[in-house]
Amino acid sequence: MESLNTKVLNEVKNLMVKVATEKCINLQDEFGTTEKFKQFVISFTIKTLVDMGVDIKDACDAVIGDGAYQQLASDVWNAAKKGKG
Repeated sequence: MESLNTKVLNEVKNLMVKVATEKCINLQDEFGTTEKFKQFVISFTIKTLVDMGVDIKDACDAVIGDGAYQQLASDVWNAAKKGKG
């Protein structure tokens, strides 16, 4: 069974492909690689949720998976602390 976050990301991706097709936009030219397109879809989905009033933690966890925000926040915090040394 497909998870909710996978369903949401696939819906956003499909919508972006549909709009690009309708407007004759070549996504390969715009993004260069599939990986960059995936990163954009994930970022766009999180931003849309936050713009709708969803807390950033909840938006990240909804899109990437439970605990994703906490892990990211910890990684960023630890990297910042190392950089201050």
